[in-house]
Formats: sequence, C-alpha cells, structure tokens
Amino acid sequence: MDTLELVLVRHGFSLGNEKHLLSGWSDVPLTDKGRQELRLLRQKMNYPQTQKYYSSDLCRCTETFHIIYDGRAELDGLLPQFREIYFGSLENRPESEMPSREFFRAWLKGEQASGGESFDGETFDGFRQRITGALADLVRRCREEDTQSVTLVTHSGVIRTLLMSLRNLEGENFPSIPTPNGLGYVLNLRTDSPQPELLRYEPIPARQALSGQVG
Repeated sequence: MDTLELVLVRHGFSLGNEKHLLSGWSDVPLTDKGRQELRLLRQKMNYPQTQKYYSSDLCRCTETFHIIYDGRAELDGLLPQFREIYFGSLENRPESEMPSREFFRAWLKGEQASGGESFDGETFDGFRQRITGALADLVRRCREEDTQSVTLVTHSGVIRTLLMSLRNLEGENFPSIPTPNGLGYVLNLRTDSPQPELLRYEPIPARQALSGQVG
C-alpha cells in the first residue's frame, strides 16, 4: 500500500487576523505578535521533517515557513492553488460589517449572505473542488517523484476543507475544526487509490522533554 505523510501548518497570526478582516487572497503580512508566537512554537512544537516543503504563495504563509523551519529546510515551491477562500468584493473588509458566523453559515449552504448583497467570491462548492483537486495534484506529484512525506504551509480554510473532505464530513462541520495559528496536523494518506484516503491524522505534537533534564 502506497502512503504519504502530509503535514499541514496554518500561517501565523496575521494583520488580517488582528483586524478581523476577510483577507482571503489579500496578501496581508504577519504581525510582530505573530512572528514572536512562531518563534516560541518553533522551540515548543515537534514539526516533522519531511522530504519536500511547499507553501501557499501569500506572504503570511511563506514568512511562517521561514520562521518555523529557519536553518532546517528550504522551500521546494509555492502552490497558489492552496490559497485561502477568495472573497471577491468582500476581500479585506472587516468581519464586523457582516458577522462572520452569519456569513459562513450562509456560505456553507451556498446561500446568499450579507443581507442580500451579491457575493462574487468563491462558493463553498467551488472552494472545496479547488482544494481537493489541488490535493490530488500534489499527491500525484509526490508519487511521480517518489516522495513519501511533504509539508504544506497554508490557511485555515484550506486545512478545514481538506480534513472535512477526507473525513467525509458535511459543510456544517467546517467551523468546528480547530486551526490555531502556527499549528496544524500530520495526516497519513493512502495514495494508491483514485482519490487520497485518510488513514489517520493527529495534531502536530509538542516536543518531549529531554530525559534527565533539570532546572
């Protein structure tokens, strides 16, 4: 049975997170707080070493990679197909203009949000098809290159959608999947079937204390 270890890491705390914006494809940077949190996570968490490393092409993801893997790995490429949801004309608008919970409840059902305002961004089904298609392409690339493990630094919506799709969950489960900044999941996928199959997954683990450590 052919398998692939896929490590999914969410970008650090960004300007969009700080200002509660629907950032989507907007290229917002990390904040100083986000950078500091990532430096602490680099010491605390056991980010797996993999054969290949990829990132969304947005700067909040590439900067996250360089902080977490500083001196330990180099990026093998940027994958814009793993960008966050595209919000169209709502890009970079404050969530307070349209409560996030209300927007996503409608969005996940394919309904109109924002009090009837026309939404010209990505639909939930369109986003899910883009992300699952991108995963199939990545798995195919890994098989062709005989790669057994790969890391992807990406976005909350991407991670939630991948886990939801691989676990055959309905859209209503999307908001309940935890995606803390700078953290993520280690997935083990079966790759010798037409579609990747999730065998198991777990959160990225914390480092174990060294035996005999004192002080």
